Amino acid sequence: MIKKMIIFFTFSFLFFALPVPAQAARAFPNPWIPDSKSNANVHGTYNDGITIDGLSISGGTINIHNATGELVRKVQWSAGQDRGKWDGKNDRGEYVASGVYIWVVKDGGTKSGKVVVIR
Repeated sequence: MIKKMIIFFTFSFLFFALPVPAQAARAFPNPWIPDSKSNANVHGTYNDGITIDGLSISGGTINIHNATGELVRKVQWSAGQDRGKWDGKNDRGEYVASGVYIWVVKDGGTKSGKVVVIR
């Protein structure tokens, strides 16, 4: 899906356009180590969870799966925002175990990635 175009003009007034891929979604911090100073950045700490940004501003759902593919949690993000936050908990409100988790977003296209939780 192409969301932007870069247009170049030449001295002879001919032009051509190159597609620019849509912004890739990413999760941070990765790895996530709850209650760790290694999660600190210039804006504060990420001890409250994992941020997934580069999402559609129309809102939607992020599905979090464990390494075996089981659905661990569905996380909603609001319209008007381009990011969602997973607090590191499952649907029962319990913190997940250490491991690799896969997040999947469908917002016109499918975006996915992996995040590591270290307890």
